[in-house]
Amino acid sequence: MEVKTNSPRETQKVAEKFAKEIRAGDVIALYGDLGAGKTVFTQGLAKGLNIKRKIVSPTFVFMRSYPFNIGKTQLTFYHIDLYRTEREKDFENLGLEEVFSPDSVVVLEWADRIKKMLPKKRIEVHFESPNEKTRKIKIRRFK
Repeated sequence: MEVKTNSPRETQKVAEKFAKEIRAGDVIALYGDLGAGKTVFTQGLAKGLNIKRKIVSPTFVFMRSYPFNIGKTQLTFYHIDLYRTEREKDFENLGLEEVFSPDSVVVLEWADRIKKMLPKKRIEVHFESPNEKTRKIKIRRFK
């Protein structure tokens, strides 16, 4: 899927609509430059999953978690921001494999920082910013 948005609100709406396709165990890897819309997209996903708490970037705390339900199944939504890391080795001992579970949905900002650790089964979302307002968003599910 490929879309173009012209405002943060449109980016949130795209993610909110995409949330209907999210399943338990999904890992969503976000790629894009600083200010490209990754956190805005995550906020839209959370809204689409009926998460009521405000979603803020976990840049300084690394990870935030939010309980939610898909149908009658209780899950945890993990929002992880990898911006402040330098090397993939920094994550080897953090136990990310435990977060990548059937009982969660994981959104990773700056996923390129842990490319080798990402599960093969994942969703990749790439953001391009041709100008200040426009965002090109490409979403692809890997099975």
